[in-house]
Parts: sequence; structure tokens; C-alpha cells
Amino acid sequence: MSGEYDIAYFDPHEVELFYENGTTVYFRHRDTVYQNIGIFRTFPFSKPYEYISIWNEETELGVIKSVDQLEDESKAVLQRELHVRYVVPEVKKIRSIKEEPGLWIFELDTNRGPLKLMMRNIHEHLDLLPHNRIIITDMDGKRCEITSVKELDLHSRKELSKVI
Repeated sequence: MSGEYDIAYFDPHEVELFYENGTTVYFRHRDTVYQNIGIFRTFPFSKPYEYISIWNEETELGVIKSVDQLEDESKAVLQRELHVRYVVPEVKKIRSIKEEPGLWIFELDTNRGPLKLMMRNIHEHLDLLPHNRIIITDMDGKRCEITSVKELDLHSRKELSKVI
């Protein structure tokens, strides 16, 4: 099959990611070097380190099937860049979940400090994922993650039981 939706997968032995002059990321594929590339997760929640899309301006260059296939230096660069691009605070404690007329308010403690999220239809803003993970996104697009419901304290689990 050939067409505009074909996906080019990189051979992990033909690519390299590296820094030059501090924080500028360079991407080498065979003999061609690109700078200021875009790095995007195609499945940010279910496969955060698989199927990584590499872009040069408005053009997708190709996809890296798995970060683990890369050489150590390239792997470290790619993981760091993904971490910077996809900062998602991790919920450590749920202080309260309150329902007011037409609005749900979550008051949370995260690994990046306190966070207050507001949403109208609660079920459109909670993504229940495998392994007891939950992604919470509010009306303004702020996002955080509960990495394991089972690891939350008793009070947090009680608060969460109001909505799931």
C-alpha cells in the first residue's frame, strides 16, 4: 500500500540524537543532520516511550518504534526531551473533590506542588488507564496523573471514590 498516510519507521541503528551547544537537539538519520526537531509521543498515555514521531518543521521525518532500541546517548537525549515536553504532575494526595452546581473542583497535592482543577462533566475529564492509572484534565487543559490508585492514602482513595 502506498499513499499519503504511509509511516516511515527508522532503523534504530541509522539514527542518533545529540546535543550541541547546550540545549539544541540534533537528529541524525544516515548522513543527514536536522536541528530544532519536533519530538512527539503518538500514544502519550498508553505507550509513552514507543512510537515517537520525529518532525522537521511541518514534515514528519519518521517514527522511532521504541526508545529502548536506541544507543544509550540517543536514548538519554530522547527521554529528557520527552520529559520536558510532556510535564504531567503526579498526584500524591487528593485533599478534596467537591461538587458545586454544574462544577466539580479537585484540590490536589502533586510532586510539583498544590493544584486545583475545575471541570463540568467529570466523566469527560477522567481517563481510566490500565494498571490503576488515571489522567485528569480540567476545562483549561491542565493535566495531572494518578500513577497508581492503590498507592494513594486512605483519605485520597475515599475522595476519589466519589467520582469513579
